[in-house]
Amino acid sequence: MVVKICGLQTVEAAQVAIESGADFVGVICVPNRKRTVDAEVAKSISKLCSGKSVKLVGVFRNQAKEDVAKIARDYRLDVVQLHGDEDWKEYDSFVPLPIIKRLVFPRDVGILSKLQDTDCQPLFDSEAGGTGEKLNWQSIGKWYSDSGLSNGYILAGGLNPDNVKDALKVPGVIGVDVSGGVESDGVKDSEKIQTFLRNARSL
Repeated sequence: MVVKICGLQTVEAAQVAIESGADFVGVICVPNRKRTVDAEVAKSISKLCSGKSVKLVGVFRNQAKEDVAKIARDYRLDVVQLHGDEDWKEYDSFVPLPIIKRLVFPRDVGILSKLQDTDCQPLFDSEAGGTGEKLNWQSIGKWYSDSGLSNGYILAGGLNPDNVKDALKVPGVIGVDVSGGVESDGVKDSEKIQTFLRNARSL
């Protein structure tokens, strides 16, 4: 089970996430979004991750492969997350890093089976992502149980410290990804980050 704290915009919040045991810390590399990370902050967060087990994830959405590759090098990313309608295979051959691919339920369930036995990790989220919209966990869990698949997926969308334990009980969930659920007034909240990770690890 992996836990990702996403949408980090300060070194301080990243430090809290890392010290609290996050497996992945994520920065938004899509231009002009409310959680878009400053380049120098991203590089500083990368230095925090260096030599540790935590991995730095850069989140992209329908951006040119060349731009993704350049940012991945500049920020020294460990993982690339594709959050748009991209064909992950096109990026896989261009960016030599593990890929997380956002899928929308139920529209993209057919893609999950195609990702079985590949290096691409599926993630279920809402269409836009980062909106705090909670997915229908019951429907996702039932579909996965009936699918016969075994690769699992990361669950995002509407997660917070109070519901993460329930999220981790949904069939097929092998990880959780949170952003807005650990914020107060749009800013990452250290106490919420710590509580989210503590609750996620308590199962």
